[in-house]
Amino acid sequence: EVWRREIGAGWSAFSIVGDYAVTQEQRGEFEYVVCYDLLSGDMLWRHSDKGRHRDSLGGVGPCATPTIDEGRVYAQGAFGMLNCLDGQTGSVIWSTNIIDEHDADYIVWGRSGSPLIVDDKVIVSAGGTSGNSLVSYDKLTGEVIWKAGNDRSAYASPVYAVLDEVPHVLTVNEGWVRGHRASDGEILWSYA
Repeated sequence: EVWRREIGAGWSAFSIVGDYAVTQEQRGEFEYVVCYDLLSGDMLWRHSDKGRHRDSLGGVGPCATPTIDEGRVYAQGAFGMLNCLDGQTGSVIWSTNIIDEHDADYIVWGRSGSPLIVDDKVIVSAGGTSGNSLVSYDKLTGEVIWKAGNDRSAYASPVYAVLDEVPHVLTVNEGWVRGHRASDGEILWSYA
């Protein structure tokens, strides 16, 4: 064993790039996105959002694993805070609450889907009705590019796949599996 460190509660795994390991954890009344030095275990930076998620089956803490892309960290907290953070410092580049922004319901198990990067987009399952189920943001600015679907979110992350030469974003939602065209979010197929 090289090092050992106690961290906050949660279900997030680690995303690792080079010597940096990033995760989410619960500390008191705050959800944290935390970057650790992989070789020493030292905390390099942390970002916090107020909120303490608790589920009777899963316990305390955020569930989604952060996504790292081109020096930026994208993390979705249990209460729907979607943050784009500078990977070196943890400072906020942009941030939004997807539950408030897309009129979605809070889910008892918390937001658990990790952000998906496809080209210039960061895609998350917002779970809002009226065309707000799956949402694509500009990964640099946080501006909405497209949104589609009417399904509540499930305990799953969106996934990228190329099917029949068409780039897709696949979602498992409450009651449906759907294939969205990655470029504009159009629903190409559904399976109950």
